This record gives sequence, C-alpha cells and structure tokens, in this order.
Amino acid sequence: MARLTLADQILEELRQSSRPLDDDDLAGRLGLSRRQAVNQACRKLALAGRLHRYRGSRGKIVNELPGRELAPPAAAIGGVPPVGRAAEAHPAVPPAPSSRDARAALPGFAVSALELSAAGFVPLELRFERLNIGLPSGLGCEWTTTGCVPAGPGLYAFTVEDDRELRVAYVGLTSHLWMVTKGRLPSGQGARGGQRYGRPRHAGATRQRVNVLIAEQVRAGRRVQHWVRPTPAAALHAEEERLISSWKLRVNGWNRR
Repeated sequence: MARLTLADQILEELRQSSRPLDDDDLAGRLGLSRRQAVNQACRKLALAGRLHRYRGSRGKIVNELPGRELAPPAAAIGGVPPVGRAAEAHPAVPPAPSSRDARAALPGFAVSALELSAAGFVPLELRFERLNIGLPSGLGCEWTTTGCVPAGPGLYAFTVEDDRELRVAYVGLTSHLWMVTKGRLPSGQGARGGQRYGRPRHAGATRQRVNVLIAEQVRAGRRVQHWVRPTPAAALHAEEERLISSWKLRVNGWNRR
C-alpha cells in the first residue's frame, strides 16, 4: 500500500476528530516534533479549498474540513437556505503566490471572530476559482460565495487572516445583501443582476478595486472571508460610518474618503 502523504494524513486526522485541530494538535497526533511541516501543508490545503483555517475560540488558528462549520443561527440568517455543497467538492487549485504577492502587507484593523459575531456579523466562505483576471485596476480574482445570506438591506465586511491574526479590511452597505454576494435577488425578485464582488468583470470601479486587493491577499496565502449583517435601511449609513471610523479603515484598510 502506498504511504500516505502528510496532506492525506492531516485530512484523515480531521475526519476522525470531533473538533477543529490547530497545527500543534495535528503535529502531536502525527508524531511530529516540529509543527512547521504541518503548518505549510495546512496552508496549501486551505488554498486548495480542502480545509478551512480560522481563529478558534482560544485565539489559535485551527483547521476544519469544509462542511463541518457550525451553521449560523436561523434568526441571524433570515431563514434563507444554504447553497448546496456539491459544487465545492473539487475546487480549483489557485496558482502558487508570486514573490510580489507574498510581500503584500496585512491590511485593516485587528479583530476577533467573536467580536464580529457579537456585532451581528455572520461569516460566509469564498470558494476561489480564478486568481488571474485582468481588470483596469490590476489582477483580480473570481469566486463563488457559499453560505446563508440574509434577505434584505445590510452591512458587510471583508476580513483577511494569516497565522497570527484576523483583520477587518473593508466595510460597505447595500440595499440587499444578495446583490453583493450571490448576484440576483432570491426567488426571482428583480431583473437586474447584482454587481457582486466575486464576479468583477461587470462590477463598478470600487468593487473591482476591492476585488484586486482581495486577490493579492489570497495569492499571498491568506484567508479572506465575507461577513454580512442585516441592518435596517434607515440605519445603514450611520452604522457604516461608525464601523469605518472605529476600525480606522480609511487609514489602515481599503475604505476611501
């Protein structure tokens, strides 16, 4: 029998585990004295979409198989059914990061997943399919957003995460959260397709610019997530400004004046 690769061993340990495992957990279970090889293997698996890496409740980056994430509470997601995971079974493997991308600075304001959840935000996963789309502002990317999206107006945020910390890089508002994540409105509402960030060719200049910045972070080996929060239309502008200002996103993030 052929010997399992380190990546295969990691995936098998995650399948057998009842909880997410950090790199130290995996190294211990596999009998490895150094975690560096595990860290590198997990990062490659995350880039290929075969596992998810995120900051766990104890502050350490953990690894989890796609499809095992805890579902957001129904009240928080507006009862919209999740997208099926059949299309996620064999995600495209993105190209290796270039030296320029590897030097990309980590943007934004340091937060935790617990803080974002406490503020009412729900995370969505991005399944990246192309990282080499030519756009007027640079080299962009294409992705499909997976997860449950509330129906109605709201705020949204993009976060960037490496092995050390999670940062919120951009905050925006929309009259309908499906328009920036899925495209067309649910149940056939509306005839115009949304200018969602993951399909940038026909999006506006701002969304193309943010798409290019996200592509740079993904090519640098970092995890990007799209967070959404239902918000009454009357409060959208005030809440957007409050978050942009408190997180200083015009200084250290992607929001512009």
